[in-house]
Amino acid sequence: MTEPFHKGERAVQLQTGEREHAAMNGKLIADRIPASATLFIAQQYFCILGWASPKGDIWASMLAGWQGFATADGDGVMLRLRLTNENGVLKKTPPFCGLQHGDQLGGLFIELATRRRLRVNGRVEALLDGELHLAVAEAYPNCPKFIQRREVVKKSVTTKQADVQGGNALNQDLEAWIAGADTFFVASAHPDGRTDASHRGGKPGFIRIQGGVLRIPDYPGNSMFGTLGNFALNPRAGLSFIDFERNRQLLMTGEVRLDLEVGDVEGETGGTGRWWEFHPRKWIIAPLNRAFDWGFIDASPLNP
Repeated sequence: MTEPFHKGERAVQLQTGEREHAAMNGKLIADRIPASATLFIAQQYFCILGWASPKGDIWASMLAGWQGFATADGDGVMLRLRLTNENGVLKKTPPFCGLQHGDQLGGLFIELATRRRLRVNGRVEALLDGELHLAVAEAYPNCPKFIQRREVVKKSVTTKQADVQGGNALNQDLEAWIAGADTFFVASAHPDGRTDASHRGGKPGFIRIQGGVLRIPDYPGNSMFGTLGNFALNPRAGLSFIDFERNRQLLMTGEVRLDLEVGDVEGETGGTGRWWEFHPRKWIIAPLNRAFDWGFIDASPLNP
């Protein structure tokens, strides 16, 4: 069997003693979207896209749409995303402000209400007017841990015109937004361009902020370390924080520092003793390209 993990992933798996568990879960990685997942994709209202700009900045961003905006072809080798851009925000924010044919994207479909998620990574095959075609390189499911359940309770919400703001250093309002978050998304990339998007969740306050730096616990997961493995080789990341009340998102790009052997005296990492720091360099606040009313159901019972 071909080794499914790159050098950075293997290094973190060995350092954490989770290589054997990773090898078992690695068997789930396929080179196409499974037939059993095509209906799941078609039922989603959004996906998260991870992208690395030509300058090396990494961004994570939510792309929203009505159910059916995302479809997989019959054999699962092509993913099609319909690009709703009524408020013009896609042309003003990453990845679509700079996306080119041949770029690699990391995709994450996550159904918050059921805690199901599927990662789909690939290369831009076609970028048409209102549609993106992604040639699938790998697809695999993830565990339901640390996902706070939410559901779409109203679909016909007016989408606001794009009022995009940006800056460098975090201010008090942004730090308060981050400190109150129970969910965010992170993008990372291998030096060769392969990109990944993932979910992180916890109780509000699980992210520490000091001196403009985010300190984030790494809870127990699937042991494959796609995100941290990329960080080991390319210490850059993109983060997306969703404001479900106001249908907007905070995007940040910056540098990462891994801290994998701190210990867990107070149980803040769920027993792993692992943390990573994020040093933001740029931030963007933008409305979502499609607005919904979201209802909070409950928090994950696994949150430390």
